[in-house]
Amino acid sequence: MKMKLFSATTLDEAMAQVRAELGPDAVVLSTRDEDGTVEVRAAVERSFNHRFAAPRFAEPRPFIFDAARDQLTATLRWHGASEGFIQLVSEAGGRLGAGLEAQGSLAAGLEGVLAFAPLAPRPAKSILLVGPHGGGRTTAAAKLARHLTQRGSRLEPVSADFDASGQSARLAALTLRPTVAAALSMDALVRKVKDADTSAQRLVIDGPPANPVEPDDMDRLGQLIGRLNVEPVLVMAADAAGMEMEDNARAFAQLGVRRVILTRLDAVRRRGGAIAALSSARLSIAQLGLTPNADCGLAPASAVELARLFLADRPQAELLKGAA
Repeated sequence: MKMKLFSATTLDEAMAQVRAELGPDAVVLSTRDEDGTVEVRAAVERSFNHRFAAPRFAEPRPFIFDAARDQLTATLRWHGASEGFIQLVSEAGGRLGAGLEAQGSLAAGLEGVLAFAPLAPRPAKSILLVGPHGGGRTTAAAKLARHLTQRGSRLEPVSADFDASGQSARLAALTLRPTVAAALSMDALVRKVKDADTSAQRLVIDGPPANPVEPDDMDRLGQLIGRLNVEPVLVMAADAAGMEMEDNARAFAQLGVRRVILTRLDAVRRRGGAIAALSSARLSIAQLGLTPNADCGLAPASAVELARLFLADRPQAELLKGAA
């Protein structure tokens, strides 16, 4: 069985995603509608790609499920994930991934709990990167401008350097350009986005930093998002405390943010707190920052890639040895 969480603005849109990915035989397990976002958890029987259907007696025995669940629990606990997240992933992975090797079992559990929505090479709207100070917005903007491209169509970097803090110079350096377009005020950025829309150009905007615990900062960001025809995408660093990440992610979600780029995954070993925080905030994971080097892109987020990261270090790999 394959289980996945889908997120959209309406139930019809979410169901369309379910049918497109899981097919007409998908079964809806649960639905949730909150703050203008609809979540649908659906499942479909896994295809084993055999010539004949697997007989009933060939289904995984309970002790295999229990062993996989226990191993997943140990791994996620080592990574510092919250107990609620551990239980959800371990139960899903134990049932859906029983009998698989370690990475497949963990990926099955993560796919049943998390939502993934990588950015398209040709976005429908320009992208506004938002987030707190030091989260990696400028580096992320440079990576997207250099690597998230389609033949004949390149994302144009723009710096929303409202505070004249040198943000534009750093973005230019990271994109290997003498200069980049800069907007020094909200009105100037609104004009740039309108001009880009008129010419069918897509922008990646290094937005102004916003402190999620400062109401004035968040009000200013909310006004900016409301005036622009863009998709706001949150950029957060994985080395922050899990509970703080969850609170901050929820604050940005209240402004209409639905996707997140998680950076600095290469700078931490225990990644469970960050992933659990984003899951609790109900944000879809778009891209993963695996290196500080702007010459390397952002990896599209997926359950398989996250499972690989959880198992990348020897302690986790040892914990999961023999899970299948």
